[in-house]
Amino acid sequence: MTYTQKRLSYILFLVMLLINGSCLDRQFIKGRAELISTSDSALHDSSLFVGHVQQVDWTGDFPYNAIPFNIWIENTKYSTTTDSTGYYALKTMPGTYTIKCQTKSNEWVQLIEEKRAVKIDKNKKIQIDFYIGYTIE
Repeated sequence: MTYTQKRLSYILFLVMLLINGSCLDRQFIKGRAELISTSDSALHDSSLFVGHVQQVDWTGDFPYNAIPFNIWIENTKYSTTTDSTGYYALKTMPGTYTIKCQTKSNEWVQLIEEKRAVKIDKNKKIQIDFYIGYTIE
């Protein structure tokens, strides 16, 4: 192989490496969690978190059944999944919790939304709506 061929091979290798590296330039669109309201309810001394989950910038109508979402209370056994409208209900005991939400197919920790230190008393219902971010390349 001549010097020119080696040099051309090296340049082609660098170009391919650059192209492949640019495919890994992942960006994350941030989501959020909103505590909407609290209200009393006869829950027999238990507590209830309710709300809707959708993706940020979602402009479609309900039902929102394209992607199921997982909702759970950190460091507990309490968890649930959204229904076909994006609604969830998670019954728990009174306490102070961190509520988390993510797409069932999510593999990115940056796309887990949470509401921290939510205090819920017995016979209370708290609504938390989650707006899940997404990733683009």
